[in-house]
Amino acid sequence: MSCCAVTCPLCGEPNDCQLATTDSYKGPCWCVRETFPPDLLARVPEAARRVACVCRRCVVATQSAEAHARPLPRPQAGDFYIEGEHVVFTAQYHRRRGYCCGSGCRHCPFDPLERGIAPASISQKANCP
Repeated sequence: MSCCAVTCPLCGEPNDCQLATTDSYKGPCWCVRETFPPDLLARVPEAARRVACVCRRCVVATQSAEAHARPLPRPQAGDFYIEGEHVVFTAQYHRRRGYCCGSGCRHCPFDPLERGIAPASISQKANCP
């Protein structure tokens, strides 16, 4: 796949890189606060390295896939409460689990992009592996 500075070298979608836009400065790029998994960066074609940024959707999909591969954390005190016949997990538990399950949990701490990626559709979104 060919790439340019404004598209993701993995899926070809806009990468929303602050440095690649002609817009006036609006603050730091989204990627400043992200952790990029090494296996994700290894998939970037050699010609695109240091030329184009990976998009947030590919980063989130890779992080979510890695989190799904780990065993679920054992609930601890403060991780949930009972409401009627339902067990409600807190944001504390969701953060320790490391990903959004896509079930619309009340206390999901993940941003809307991450909430939009359900486990079954991770590899189908934006052609990201």
